[in-house]
Amino acid sequence: MNARICLAVLLFLAVWSGARAAGCTGEDQGKALQVAQKLDLLERLLDDSEPLRRAEQEGNETALANIEKARRSMAEARAALNDGCITEASALSSSGLKLATTAFRKSPDSSKSRTRETYERALQLATSFLLSLEAQPEELRGVSAEDLVGIERQIERAESLASSGNFGEALRLLAPVNDRLQRRLAAILDSKTLYYEKNFASRADEYSYYKDQYEGYLMLLRSAQVEPSYSAQGRVSALLDRAEILFNDAEANAAAESWDIAIVQIQDAVNQSEQAVRASGYTY
Repeated sequence: MNARICLAVLLFLAVWSGARAAGCTGEDQGKALQVAQKLDLLERLLDDSEPLRRAEQEGNETALANIEKARRSMAEARAALNDGCITEASALSSSGLKLATTAFRKSPDSSKSRTRETYERALQLATSFLLSLEAQPEELRGVSAEDLVGIERQIERAESLASSGNFGEALRLLAPVNDRLQRRLAAILDSKTLYYEKNFASRADEYSYYKDQYEGYLMLLRSAQVEPSYSAQGRVSALLDRAEILFNDAEANAAAESWDIAIVQIQDAVNQSEQAVRASGYTY
């Protein structure tokens, strides 16, 4: 009986591993080295770094729990990378770095805390702006593939600095990235509707993709780089109110896995928020 159970477990693991690898076809293997470097950084931080020793000496339970979560994320990222799942490995390694950053935070004063919060908002903006730009047809992006790689590396360097508590320098690296991406997206918005066509592995992935676009528009507006004119404020507010209602309905249907309805609603929310961005005066 034990032999049969062991055989069944081994078969399950083999099938699961194969299914996972099969589900990662079409991945950009060229990014594997970048992800591996990010994982190497995380491993060094979680091995015997000064921030780790300090956190262990302080013995804060929440910090220690985050360190363990970061180690699990690192292990899962390694496994995903070995299976060729580059996107998953990148997300897991970023999550691990964020957990490590949180764990290593040493009772920051109010000034450093504000800098950290500003950095986190800037990182969220950079990630969303980059995702939106990469969704555009190549001929519309106005940014070369080499430049996109450079932008991704700049973001990763900022994440590395932040993981060591250097939020000010990380913020300095993100500032030109956000400025360039925002200006490019605004230029595309001024000429045509942003393009979102893409192949998705599942309906849930498709929904998540449009949700990222919706949240990206909101972050663009919240960055307050452009203030809508007094006459446009009412229209912008009305558009965002409708977008929020559509988004909340979409979230409810997504939770119920009613993907057809949820995707239509989230697309409508994207459309409303895009109009709000236009009405706000984002043109260059």
